[in-house]
Amino acid sequence: MDLGYDGTTAYVMAASSGLGRAVATELVREGATVVISSRNETKLRTAAEAIRAETECDGDAIDWVVCDLTDEESVRNATETAIDRLGGLDVLVTNHGGPSTDAFPETSLSAFDEAYHGVLRSTILTCQIALPALRDGGGAITNLVAASALEPSASGALGNVFRPSIYGLSKVLAEEFGADDVRVNCVSPRGVMSDRIRFKISELAEREGISEAAARERRTDELPVSDLGTPETFGRTVAYISSPAAAYITGATLPVDGGWHRHAF
Repeated sequence: MDLGYDGTTAYVMAASSGLGRAVATELVREGATVVISSRNETKLRTAAEAIRAETECDGDAIDWVVCDLTDEESVRNATETAIDRLGGLDVLVTNHGGPSTDAFPETSLSAFDEAYHGVLRSTILTCQIALPALRDGGGAITNLVAASALEPSASGALGNVFRPSIYGLSKVLAEEFGADDVRVNCVSPRGVMSDRIRFKISELAEREGISEAAARERRTDELPVSDLGTPETFGRTVAYISSPAAAYITGATLPVDGGWHRHAF
């Protein structure tokens, strides 16, 4: 299927590694010109070089800009720089690093402040800056939000407080800017084998005194499918929902979690 990305532009946040990088790779592969961001310049350079090699794209198809999501000026400068370099914007993919999974009693007020800026406020600010460019000809915002926010657990107070707000933000933006042909959706991953999930599996193995293979099997046992997901599959899913091929999808939350989310609605 031709997703219609030739000649389009995209900005992908928190994309020097993991799922953000997987999304950027698929967008470049589909023909988009992409700017990625994260706070680590070295990792950004490495990611851009890897994407060029993997997709065999033109050197100008991928660029990067440093962005610290906890710093307002950095978020503002990175977003404006990305749009300027791209000469406009067709697709915005918001993303953020995973906050601490500590339970509420172990979570300080300053940790809530930092997570608010890095998870929710950075998403709001980026959307505010990007919307004028997206409204100029229509476009898509796709927010990456962990599926665990759909079913909060007893741990992970920070993510479970701020990530659900992004679902609400997406609904508001989908309603308010639909007439401008701007679509806004969430994609919610769980069990996709990023570096973060590998780290969580290693943590589980160490904590329970079991092998990493056994820890991975525990994660897989949560799912109706037979194995965990891959970053490549996740990237293709985000590329689809952000593309003109998905022009009639907005205000939606798409779980990419191997069936972990069991609710019928």
